[in-house]
Amino acid sequence: MKENEIKDIRSLLLKCLQPTILGLALIVLILLLRTNLPGSYERRAYSLLIGTLVIIDAVAFYATMKQNYLLSSLLTVSLSLIGSWGAIIIDSRYGLTEYFPLIYVTVNVLLSSVLLPLLITVAIAIIQMVVLVFLVFQHPALLAYNWQSFLSYVLIGSSLCIVSNYISSYQLKLFKESSIRDHLTGLLNRRYFDVTLEDKIHRSHSKQYTYGVMLLDIDNFKTYNDRYSHAVGDIILQRVGAFLQEKLELHSVVCRHGGDEFSIIIPNTNLGQLYNKAEKLRLEVKDVSISDICPNGEKLSISIGLSIFPENGNTAEDIMEYADKNLMAAKERGKDRVMAG
Repeated sequence: MKENEIKDIRSLLLKCLQPTILGLALIVLILLLRTNLPGSYERRAYSLLIGTLVIIDAVAFYATMKQNYLLSSLLTVSLSLIGSWGAIIIDSRYGLTEYFPLIYVTVNVLLSSVLLPLLITVAIAIIQMVVLVFLVFQHPALLAYNWQSFLSYVLIGSSLCIVSNYISSYQLKLFKESSIRDHLTGLLNRRYFDVTLEDKIHRSHSKQYTYGVMLLDIDNFKTYNDRYSHAVGDIILQRVGAFLQEKLELHSVVCRHGGDEFSIIIPNTNLGQLYNKAEKLRLEVKDVSISDICPNGEKLSISIGLSIFPENGNTAEDIMEYADKNLMAAKERGKDRVMAG
């Protein structure tokens, strides 16, 4: 799967929301011009406010089209903040006498909870709540109403938005994690490997990085399944996966490629270094204990095919084809060996 195919649903929301905001702003502008006298304070102030919102909305939509979703989200939330608080400032010229314009600040927290990280949402909620308390106690007309209920409403609404943000962020994190992890071994899966290798090769064309790829599988794995059961085969896969994670550096990308095959990306290496790492893995995997599940005294062995970018190809497909060819050669020549071409 290509990286640009993995999209957050929020990008689609922005593409729908921003044109809608523009349309609503133009409708409000038309109504404003028809209901307010030329030269009046309200007409000038609101025209300036709406014009500012239209410009910000246009920039936000341009950011969306350029796939800069963080900037687009920040600008979209700023639209809500500037619009609601701008209207409050304009209306306060004659004094705040009702809670109606103040209620709309809850939309800011709601929008932030959908588009932005949790900390930003919490910050917006706290700042707005402090300002609202200040405004309420600065205007006697507001104190004449049930100000406790108003502030409670804003607080509860903001809290619900924050909780919703946390839940959705946590669920999204779990979903992303499950989509790139192999459920059996806990290693990264083939989809992640394919996307990562292609991305690294794409970036390395300009930065002249080198990458080594190992493609390995467990020798005679079908025998373990047939002789002992698939449950035993699963345990062997888990132990080999844990072995690879333990023996390879943190900057290496270790994946279960499928079946009993594992794929590894080693950054900034040459063929000699890659071969030495692979040979070390081939020797040390024999020490992985399986005697508790395989009582006939079998020892694990692996076959490994190697390839180097850009020496063995300029695309991810070329690199994997070369590694796969070497893996097949290792199997054909008796297994338990490393082949580099």
